[in-house]
Amino acid sequence: MNWIQLALSGASALTGGFVGGWTVAFRLGRWRQMVEDRLAAVEQRLENGDAHVDAVPVIEARLDVLLEEVRAIRKEMREDLKELVTKEQCNLRHAHG
Repeated sequence: MNWIQLALSGASALTGGFVGGWTVAFRLGRWRQMVEDRLAAVEQRLENGDAHVDAVPVIEARLDVLLEEVRAIRKEMREDLKELVTKEQCNLRHAHG
């Protein structure tokens, strides 16, 4: 590897890193601006008393009921699975093996 190739390789790596860094910074800045715009819109809706924002407690209550129901179903399934017997265990119990 001669000095020209080494210098060209180093310049290429430096340029690639610089362009990559700027690209990531631009995309991160764009994403951050999008998040801040959405937050500003939500805060404006809260100040105006938007009906959808006022419905949040109702949605939370429905979600709590739904989660309680799922937990109850999971508890019942655990209790039912305790009584589950595999085919091998069934054959051993009934001496079919």
